Amino acid sequence: MFFRNTVKTVAVSVALLAFGAQAKTFKYELQDLNSSNMDIQYPGLDFSGVSSATLTIDHADQSAPPVVTSLEINFPSTSNLFVKNFKSSDETFRASVDDAWVYRKLNVEMNGLNYFDPNGKFVDIMAFVSEADSFIGKTQLGKGPMLFHVSGRLVDVTPSKVVDVEWLTVNDNRLKLSLRDNVTSAPDSDFGGKAFVIDSLWFGEGEETLYLEAPFGDEAKFIQPYKLAVSKISGPIGDEYFIKILAKDENGNEFETVELPLQDLLSNAYDN
Repeated sequence: MFFRNTVKTVAVSVALLAFGAQAKTFKYELQDLNSSNMDIQYPGLDFSGVSSATLTIDHADQSAPPVVTSLEINFPSTSNLFVKNFKSSDETFRASVDDAWVYRKLNVEMNGLNYFDPNGKFVDIMAFVSEADSFIGKTQLGKGPMLFHVSGRLVDVTPSKVVDVEWLTVNDNRLKLSLRDNVTSAPDSDFGGKAFVIDSLWFGEGEETLYLEAPFGDEAKFIQPYKLAVSKISGPIGDEYFIKILAKDENGNEFETVELPLQDLLSNAYDN
């Protein structure tokens, strides 16, 4: 019996370590895009009307700094630009790209990115035709004349999945609640508040998204929601439901949110 319990304890410990050590990758799109040609004009290279830009950020754990691993910019009239190996200095990120279009080397600079909370931030991306090799660092030597400028607002598009589903009957109509495994920026927060995400399919009312406040700061990206907990109180005018979310932090510690009236969440989503 002692051996069996020891094996179980070791297995649980390994699982928690794996959870805590798991790196996460976040993807962002630039929306409200603008782009323009700048100092250098080359026949056939048109950087106006940028069609899309995507950014990938890897974060090993809460104590490690995030790393901007890639940037891809798509132009309608010019081949795409793919940038890797960014180095950061404060909120400025720099990288170099060899053999881009007709140029031996481009220097790419990105400003305005708060990589601890990038969602909703406006960033500027500039490309320069390199005049020297010393660019990635604080000296900014050899930046060169500017080739193009792109700006836009970062929106979190990191893929998520459904981890729990609850079926209820509310106002005589079936209601499906699907908990997603991500924590996102709360849509009505002016101070970078976070929220858990629940997809709602309410027969006769349609589909909406419910947001439950997640009382976290930068560590929210490592919180893992895994279960919807619904309780019911029967009253004189029908059943009233209350909902909370069970989650784990990056070390496997479990906790739960404050229990909220489901009807308030539905009203916020469907009446606005």
